[in-house]
Amino acid sequence: LMIYSSSDENQSKTLLAAFEKRYGIRGRYIRFPTGPLMQRFSTEYDARNVQADIVSVSSPLPYQQRPERFAKVDATVLPNLARWPAAEVRGNHLIWTTEIVALAWNTEMLKPEEVPTRWADLADPRWKGRFLLTDPQVADNYLGWLDAVERANGVELLRRIAKQDYKITQSGASGAQMIAAGAHAFNAPTFTAFSTQLIAKKAPLKIQYMTGPTVVSPRSIAIVADAPHPNAARLYLNWLLSDEATRLTCQISPTSVVADPEGRAGCVPVRDGVAMRFDVPEERRRMLARELGVAR
Repeated sequence: LMIYSSSDENQSKTLLAAFEKRYGIRGRYIRFPTGPLMQRFSTEYDARNVQADIVSVSSPLPYQQRPERFAKVDATVLPNLARWPAAEVRGNHLIWTTEIVALAWNTEMLKPEEVPTRWADLADPRWKGRFLLTDPQVADNYLGWLDAVERANGVELLRRIAKQDYKITQSGASGAQMIAAGAHAFNAPTFTAFSTQLIAKKAPLKIQYMTGPTVVSPRSIAIVADAPHPNAARLYLNWLLSDEATRLTCQISPTSVVADPEGRAGCVPVRDGVAMRFDVPEERRRMLARELGVAR
């Protein structure tokens, strides 16, 4: 079984180990940010050299734009879909988890009372030259965050942040590592999963869930239409929707699973927040990147 995913490596590794232990099927994964990952997948698919059985990214757009590349699923194929919220099953993909966009900060460089709590705090002059910004252009969910922040605060906030002399990272995973190493005071935007393993190893790292607004990102998952191992893919995804796998998913890192909105399986209860948009027009995308100072 081969999984292409933009999620934290520890999540993929732990889930695949549990799947192999239960079913005796060996799993592998490749982890890249959404943009490079989907570029690789598209290149392989167009060349009829499909390697991935399952694709999971924090954006529904790849599944909506090229639906023929992903297998249609229902409860006859995945029996555990019967326990999944119908609104989160989209024909050829489903919403698996949801996460609050966050900020990761170094506990040796900042005191708790100093940590930004609102997105507008990124424009505070005290942070000039001190923080790491995840490039919103690398993935639809980071761009969705930027769109939500601008809609809530106006373009002037982006212009103020653009003057902050921040440094750029291309992924939340590398951002968490750099913050843990003390290269910068904090990294934003990011997601909890990228910091969980480092925190478990006693790295000086903590997560702050941000407001103004609280932005929520859904993660999709799907079976590839021409998967090399379709039966293993169906077995894995059906298992992933089980109570057992839901509990394990939420033990690996704090997250919300849409089938456990109250947190009864140990997941983070689904919180009120602004659901990010993924259909941001290209002209607006360019404007947002330009005003934030990250336009390529």
